[in-house]
This record gives sequence, C-alpha cells and structure tokens, in this order.
Amino acid sequence: MKNLNIKIKTITRAMILSGLFATVSCQDVLETSPKGILSEDQLTTGASVETLIVAAYQGLGAHFFGNGEAFLGPTSNWVNEVRSDNAYKGGGGTQDLSEAYQLETNTLDPTNGIAFNKWRNLMFGISRTNFAIRQLGKVQDADYPVTTRLAEMRMLRGHFHFDLKRNYDEIPYLDENADVTKVSNKQFTSDELWQKIEADFQFAYENLPETQSQIGRVNKYNAAAYLAKIALETKQWAKAIQYADVVINAGKYRLLDNFEDNSKVAFENGPEAVFTVQFSTENNYASHNWGDLLNVTRSPGIASGGYANGDDFYLGSQNLVNAFRTDVNGLPLFDSFDNVDVLDGDYSGSLDPRVDHTVGRLGIPWKGTAIYTEAWVRDPAYMPGFSGKKNIEAPNAPGMNQTFPWAATGLNYVLIRYSEVLLWKAEALIESNQDLDEARSLINQVRDRARTGSYVKTLDGSSDAANYLVGIYPSSGWSQDYARKALRFERRLELAMEGHRIYDLNRWGIAAQTMNAYYQSEGTTATYLAGKVFVAGKHEYLPIPQSEIDLAPTVYFQRDAYK
Repeated sequence: MKNLNIKIKTITRAMILSGLFATVSCQDVLETSPKGILSEDQLTTGASVETLIVAAYQGLGAHFFGNGEAFLGPTSNWVNEVRSDNAYKGGGGTQDLSEAYQLETNTLDPTNGIAFNKWRNLMFGISRTNFAIRQLGKVQDADYPVTTRLAEMRMLRGHFHFDLKRNYDEIPYLDENADVTKVSNKQFTSDELWQKIEADFQFAYENLPETQSQIGRVNKYNAAAYLAKIALETKQWAKAIQYADVVINAGKYRLLDNFEDNSKVAFENGPEAVFTVQFSTENNYASHNWGDLLNVTRSPGIASGGYANGDDFYLGSQNLVNAFRTDVNGLPLFDSFDNVDVLDGDYSGSLDPRVDHTVGRLGIPWKGTAIYTEAWVRDPAYMPGFSGKKNIEAPNAPGMNQTFPWAATGLNYVLIRYSEVLLWKAEALIESNQDLDEARSLINQVRDRARTGSYVKTLDGSSDAANYLVGIYPSSGWSQDYARKALRFERRLELAMEGHRIYDLNRWGIAAQTMNAYYQSEGTTATYLAGKVFVAGKHEYLPIPQSEIDLAPTVYFQRDAYK
C-alpha cells in the first residue's frame, strides 16, 4: 500500500548518518566519531543514489536521531498552531512541554527548544536533498531516471525551505553547491528567498510526471499545488489561480464524501490527499508519526473503548469551538460567534458538524466508540477538554497500536488537501476582485461536503449527537469584503487543528490584532492566557536558534526583534 514508505524503512541508519549531515551545524553530530564511512565516490550507481533519494523522503517525517526532535519540531506544525487562536498547548499543565507553553504565550527566547528542533529538522531535510542532488550528477546508469529524481529532490528541497521561511522568515537558502560556512541568513531579501524556493517548485513542475509508479513519490500536481501555495504567500493572484486550476482540472483529485474520512487509514492516499507524508507502524517504530504522538487524548483503557494511554497535548481552544456556531441559515456568526461558549453535548444551538469531527466535547461520542468525558482529559485546567480528533484513528481501528507508542497507526499526514486547493483559488479570486461568484461556488463546495457528509451520531446511532446545521452562501450580499470574511472563516473551520492557522494570520497581516483580542477574551476561560501580548513585528516568526548562532557567529544572525 505504501511501497515507497516500505522502501524507506529498509535503509540502515548507519548509511543515512555516514554522510548526509556533514554540512549541518550540529555539534553532537560533528563530534561523534563515525563507525564507518561511505565516500561520495562510492555512491554513484543508480541503486546507491536511490537510497539517498529515499532517505530524503524519510526526512519529511522529521524523525532523525530520537523522538525528542520529532515532538518539538513536528511535520504537522501543531506546536506552531498553539501560537494561534485555534489551540491550547494541553498536556499536564502549563510547564509540561514548557517550550510549547512559551510559544503559546509569546514568552519564548532564542533558546527555545521548538525553535531549535524545527530549524534543525528542516536543515537536515535540506541536507539530504542536496546530497542526493550532488550524487545524481554523477550517475552513469543509462536506465536510471536522473531527471525525474532530480525533480523529486528539488520539490522536497523547496518544501523544506518553504517551511523554514514561514517559520523564521530570515533564513539561508542552501542549494547543492552552497558553502554552508558562508551562506548567511541575512544574505538574501525576502523576495529573493521566495524566488529561489519558487524556482525549485517550478523545476519540479516542469520535470515531474503526472503519476508515479510508487505511492509516496511526488508528482507534477504536487509541485503545481506548491506553486499555488507560494503564489498566495507572495500575492501573485493570477499565478495562484493558474496553478490551483492545474490541480483542480487534473481529474485525479476530489473531496471525499465524508469529512471525517480524512483521518482514516482506509482513505489515505485517496483523492483528497494532494501532498502526503507517508507513515507506517512497521520497522520497530522508526516510521511512526512521532511528531503527533503526544496529542492522543488521555482516556480509559482499550477495553473501555479508549486508548492505552495519552499525553493529551494540542487541544482546541474555546474560541475555535465557538467559531463553529451557525445562524438559522447554517452560516457562520462572523462577528458574534464568541459571545456564547459552546461547552458540552448539552449545548442546544446549531453547530457546523465539523466541530465534532475536529475536537472532543464532553458528552459527545468519540469516533463512535465511547462518550468523551472528564476522564479523557488529562488536566482539569483545560476543561472542557476539546482533545484533538484529527490525524488520530478510532481506538478500535484495525492496526491501532495498543502498547507503547499508544495510539500509533500507519495513518499518513496530509500536508495539502484538495479542499485547501479549492480555497486557495477562491482566495486569489477574491483578493484580485474577479469572478466573485466562482469564489463563492468554490467555498460552497467545501461547505456542501460538510452539509451532506456524515455527522457524529449518538452511540446507538439513532440520531445526530448535536444540533448540526450548515448552509451554503447565497449570491445576495456577496461583496468582496463579505467574500473575504467568508473565505477566511472557512479556512479556519475546514482546516482547524491541521497546523495552518498562524501562517494564515501572518499571511493576511492580522496576527497581532487577532491574537491580542483572543488573549483578552480567552483569558477568562484559560486564565494562564490573561494579560499575554502578541507583539507585531516579532511574534509572527520564531527566533533563530541561539545554538546555531553560537556555532556559526559569522553566518547566522538573530532577527532584530529578538535581540
């Protein structure tokens, strides 16, 4: 089912570590004496370079030396979504995983562990792609698809740089010929960085096939999706529309019938998954999604319908849950959604059904197996819980791990879903103020799936678990300003708890105003947020890790806001 992922797991850690990280500034690696060394001259056949290609793909999982760096620098970016109004850190109190608490409350400094591990993981990924690219230039095997593999590596290199840029802003751009002792994070302007990253995606788009024989390898449409994504970041609306259309018109992607199916192994690598990181429970845990493993709710044991254990990090905020309230027409309450708190299953007002596919609510069934109660919540300070449901399978799902690591399955992580591509195009149409009716149609496609798909039911299946009501937007009153508000609200509802929110707020230029209003209102519910402040021009990005600056003081420099 996951041919490429299976192949990834056959690579020995010794081969990966022998040469890939020589260019990475990591003291632990540089001071470790290697047990055996493979020179670059030994890695020139198609077969040997293929191991480097697969190692680069494995880098998407952000699990290199141990579980700690995956927890603190996960592929899903959940630790960065706690910087937004969507999520609480969760866990066992504010000092449990204090690095995430610092992000949530904007009390971090350049020594923060998440800032370090996220940077390091992405640098490791870049290093692997560049090593593979250098070796591809030496392959003499006539039947080896050098150009395709080169395009794959540039696609992945673009992805790693893209994630680095939106998390740290001032970054180095490292290609296969870069002297890492000289390329500074102040060397290129923001526009120049985006252009270099875009060039990687453009090369991939022009040289990748439409389909690949192995599941997990990137294709032309993955590159097109990223070209649309980067066009939104740089406000190139026509280009965003152009490449979103490439994906939309490909004929191979569509919305799944049911929203909740995006969190089931049975539907992974399906038509809604545009760009996916492959995970597996084979190979002695090496290919698990360790980055999200802390986020499983603490619930009764397997025999009671829950998981074996769980740390219960990454909880939905009260503000997020309130955002799913709807009016009598099933439309969002843009300006008044946070006036009433949606708590447990006794709430009788109408709700967008996606709320109970996104987080747990007291009294509401958890993925059809048991009622989510206070016993599932690790820390009462986070009542009423709102444990995350996305990217977690039901406890009785086939293949669910019932011992350590608890709740681990082979469930992939989808970095780009088809619903997001539809919303990208809608956003570009709205911001360029053209064809607003088409934008409304695209948004309504996403809402209509929520309307017609499955709702959470009572345990006996006899009725809906809550008063669900979601409608589509009418043409009347559909101005650019209203459409923009609808689009931004839809992204929040559809993509909640998928690691996107802080980047959206930054891209729209409203992070400070949104977060300061959030701290003021949410502080009455989550009292540890009271009085916290989001400083514009500073907290949109993470600091450059101090350890990296210490190791390379003539190359890396701190962002002015964190000095």
